[in-house]
Amino acid sequence: MPESTAAVAARVARRAVRTLIRMRDCLTSGDDSGLVSTWEEICVQVQFQESVYWEAYDYTVYDIVWREVKRLPPSVLRTLWLDTIPGQDWLIEAEGEQPESPPYCIDEVAEHITRILYDMAADWSNRHIRAYFKRHEV
Repeated sequence: MPESTAAVAARVARRAVRTLIRMRDCLTSGDDSGLVSTWEEICVQVQFQESVYWEAYDYTVYDIVWREVKRLPPSVLRTLWLDTIPGQDWLIEAEGEQPESPPYCIDEVAEHITRILYDMAADWSNRHIRAYFKRHEV
C-alpha cells in the first residue's frame, strides 16, 4: 500500500529535524541556556518567543527542508504539491478536465513541509527544553 502524502511529508520533516538536531555549532541562545542543538533553539522560539535571529533560523530550516524535498521523485512532488493551497486551487480549477499530470512547485512543497516541521517544534520537548523553560520561568 502506498504511503499517504501526510506520511511522506512527515517523513521529510523528520529527516530535516534530524539534521537540525545534529547542528550544534553557532548556537545563539548562549552557553548558559542548556540548549545543545539548533533544533532545541527552534523549539524554544516556536513555543515561547522568536529571537532577533529568527530569520536566520527560518532560512536554515527552509533550506534544509528544500534540499530534502528536491531529492524526491517528481511523482511524489506532484502528489505533495496537491496538498498545498496552490495545489488545491489547481485541483478546483481543473475539476472535470483530464490533464496529463498536475504541475508542482518545489518551493511550495518546501513551504508546506516547513509548516509541518514548525508544528512538530511546537509540541517537542526534552530535558534541555524543559530545563530552559524552568530556568526562565516560562
